[in-house]
Amino acid sequence: MGIWNKIKKGLDFVFYIRPKKWIGWDSLKKSTLDTVDLVKATYTLKKDRRVETFNQAISRHQLEEADIQQIKKRFYIFSIFFLVMALALVIYAIDSFVKGGFTTGIVTLCLSTFVTAQSFRYHFWYFQICKRKLGCTFRDWLVFINS
Repeated sequence: MGIWNKIKKGLDFVFYIRPKKWIGWDSLKKSTLDTVDLVKATYTLKKDRRVETFNQAISRHQLEEADIQQIKKRFYIFSIFFLVMALALVIYAIDSFVKGGFTTGIVTLCLSTFVTAQSFRYHFWYFQICKRKLGCTFRDWLVFINS
């Protein structure tokens, strides 16, 4: 056994090493592709299954005018309630930041963002009932707010 055989044996060992197997390349690639697919599915808007007018929705749900006014009032009260709650949470977050509770402040701000979104949701439904039109846009809502 000469020196060349030892070099050949060493090179065989070097080329036998497969870094892709060490880091689990196939598994890593699959989990990355699954994550990308999940993000795409999360941020893709879904098409409406049913397109109907406000009057068709009223007849489908068998609502009377008194029911519509009650629902409209309830949505408005919910939107105000959530807006007040969001304001209280922002004040609490500012107080937490002032007192040095950085984590508490961040979590409270996140919660206030969620509560503000709920307020927008209910006010947007209130707006659609006021306009008696389904499928309104954010721009329509802004015009309604400014008027």
